[in-house]
Amino acid sequence: MLSFSVFMLLLMTLMITLNDLSKSYGPRTLFKNFSLAINRGERIGLVGPNGSGKSTLFNLILGKMESSSGSVRINKNVRIGYLVQEENFTSEVTVLSELLAGDDTIKELKAEKERLEKENKTGSHRYGQILHDLEFLGCFDLEHRAKKILSGLGFREEEFNRPINNLSGGFKMRVLLAKLLLFPFDILLLDEPTNFLDLEAALWFKDYLLNFKGTFMMISHDRDFLTEVTNYTLILENGVITKVKGNYDDYEKLRLKEQERLLRQFKEQDKKIKQLEIFIGRFHAQPNKASQVRAKKRMLERMEKIIVPQDRRESIRKFHFPKTQAGGYKTIALEGISKSYGDIAVYRDFDFELTRGERAVLIGPNGAGKSTLLKILAGILEVDRGKRILGRNVEVGYFSQRRLDVLNPHNTVFEEASSVSSGKLTGEEIRTVLGAFLFSGDDVEKKVTVLSGGEKSRLILAKLLINPPNFLLLDEPTTHLDVDAVEALIRALNEYSGTLVFISHDIHFVRSIANMVFEVNAGRLRQFPGNFDYYWQIGRHKDLVEVDSVTRHTPLHKKIEVEKTDKEHNSQISKKIKCLRKTHQKLELEYNVKKRVISHPRSYHREDVISQYQKRLESLKEKMRKIDDEIESLKKLFR
Repeated sequence: MLSFSVFMLLLMTLMITLNDLSKSYGPRTLFKNFSLAINRGERIGLVGPNGSGKSTLFNLILGKMESSSGSVRINKNVRIGYLVQEENFTSEVTVLSELLAGDDTIKELKAEKERLEKENKTGSHRYGQILHDLEFLGCFDLEHRAKKILSGLGFREEEFNRPINNLSGGFKMRVLLAKLLLFPFDILLLDEPTNFLDLEAALWFKDYLLNFKGTFMMISHDRDFLTEVTNYTLILENGVITKVKGNYDDYEKLRLKEQERLLRQFKEQDKKIKQLEIFIGRFHAQPNKASQVRAKKRMLERMEKIIVPQDRRESIRKFHFPKTQAGGYKTIALEGISKSYGDIAVYRDFDFELTRGERAVLIGPNGAGKSTLLKILAGILEVDRGKRILGRNVEVGYFSQRRLDVLNPHNTVFEEASSVSSGKLTGEEIRTVLGAFLFSGDDVEKKVTVLSGGEKSRLILAKLLINPPNFLLLDEPTTHLDVDAVEALIRALNEYSGTLVFISHDIHFVRSIANMVFEVNAGRLRQFPGNFDYYWQIGRHKDLVEVDSVTRHTPLHKKIEVEKTDKEHNSQISKKIKCLRKTHQKLELEYNVKKRVISHPRSYHREDVISQYQKRLESLKEKMRKIDDEIESLKKLFR
């Protein structure tokens, strides 16, 4: 039996308990009679095919949906933060104001604090308790942390005060994510949180979660992301939910071992069944063997058949996509290109060139011009000036989730896919490709007109690979795919012999495909002739003050790299100093608040709490001193 102390420790770590939970929609059962415990400190990756019930599980935990049977128990005082996959979020206030307003708990505490101040009750026990609670919730350095999170998620400083209603859908979702990261929730439920991030923001978010001290459960199609940030994996497949200790790579190794074990047992059982059937067939008519024959029959009847679950990935592994027509050595060239949107110049006198077989990823912050460049390369966006020169025998294929009008609404999914095959693939092969992009069984008979936006995106992608052109341009191709579908796409593109340019936030996809990186920023490109890890190692500048030296020593693309000027160098230092001064102000505010609380003659705090405050005051003084020293050091770097 567990001792009382051990029992209490387990109770303290337990956050959410699911008991015998089932969920069905009519005759279709998503999962049945499963139990699960979510403990403090667990970082869980939730994986499974699209439609297996991952988002439904979140809704059951949150009480937004009723289970068919079973129960969900959330421990008292556990605060859950939830990021939905898509939400129509509207707000009249600015980005920063939305974050600084706080969550419901902070808003209530602030309102009560203001009321007590108006009533001149700042010396009361309750007022001190409110200050303590606000400090615990991180209120006194809220603005500094909010700006840091917003910057990490790709917001420029001038966008902090932009009204939320003026943002795109993707940036509105980033505001919601920032709110979750800003406040101390006990557990976060994150449904595809990287779908609306660009690659740089996704990498920042990955680093954030690596240092995150709390608990989270996350749905994601990016296996590298899952592998790096999780320590448990929850697999939802074929109506069964399994919890595995370890990250996604650990799960894949266990799955492979389990599949090999099942296959071994299946073969042994199949051999045994054949031996029994041979014996029964040979001796069933012999009276002296009748008892043995009956025993063998009973053995067959009682034998629990071993079933090896069908691996939908197996047919994809055996399938090979059609070869493309060979184009000229030079795939495309842009010469003297200029493109503006109103008064905003995206590119000016810009040159660019790609040769056959290059698989290039475009990386850069939102608004840098990545999608614009992709559209110019595709020939679907007119330029203000300059030439777009396609190479000999080059055929262009362009994919974007915003371009869904290239499908015939009257066709079924299968008919639409077959329309581009030109007899190169059999019907079975076309179904295999569609299966890789999550169209299985009766789904292939759906009319295009009834498909969701995500389903239409997947169908366009499948069409491109059924009859691939020799120059592919893909804008976020993995967004509506699950982990297995992403793997199928990676395999297809690694076999692809044409030229590829793509944009993606999926770290695993980028690492697996790109053999060249173009960093796009402010109308300029820097070329890194190597894979993504090479670029990340040598090309990413983490310290703004060091940008100038990094750019001088990085191998750059001819024609398109411009050196940093002294003015830009000094501007970066000024920004750094400004940021440090703001941090100093926040620390100074916290210092003054704490000093006021413990020096008040009617302070209600226990001695141990006062001791903690005094230690914190010393720490704050040391931090402010270091900031002062750093500012003085930076001033010496001005040119």
